[in-house]
Amino acid sequence: MPSPTAATLHATHYHQIDVAARQREIATQGGATPELLEGSSRRRCSIAQLTAAEIQRELDNNAQGILGYVVRWVEQGVGCSKVPDINDVGLMEDRATLRISSQHIANWLRHGIVDRDAGAARRSERMAEVVDRQNCGRRATTATWRRTSSDSVAFQAALDLVFNGLKEPNGYTEHALARRRREFKAKHA
Repeated sequence: MPSPTAATLHATHYHQIDVAARQREIATQGGATPELLEGSSRRRCSIAQLTAAEIQRELDNNAQGILGYVVRWVEQGVGCSKVPDINDVGLMEDRATLRISSQHIANWLRHGIVDRDAGAARRSERMAEVVDRQNCGRRATTATWRRTSSDSVAFQAALDLVFNGLKEPNGYTEHALARRRREFKAKHA
């Protein structure tokens, strides 16, 4: 369980700093470019150095992780849980990793690295098939099994997190998750 003290300090810090203003300040200093840390080699590279395949792999990985977690949260009310990653390895996921993945895609949309329809939405639809395959055995035995289609409440929650991620204060996920959980419960009561 995360430390309540550390969580409080972290949240307090974000309420004391105007992140958007700080980003504008850094941008006016020149030299600010979007970068990401390449996981395997741990070296910095610019987005321009990424291949189309690397971008798609990152997008798929994040979209699948978002959907894998959100399906369990919205449809079953399960928070922190073991969710298979894109390689079918079970990882413990929670709102913090959800926030990182959704903000990653939201930032890529903002900087034009991927586009909304052909990039984020279409890849999310493809990853919904992966999440269904991963969950079919586990969920098929319960009365709540539902295909993760593009019109499902869980899928819409995942898109909310990505497409509205830059509008949420500090990229918080609670509002979208709680709203979509209530919607799901009302539909399937």
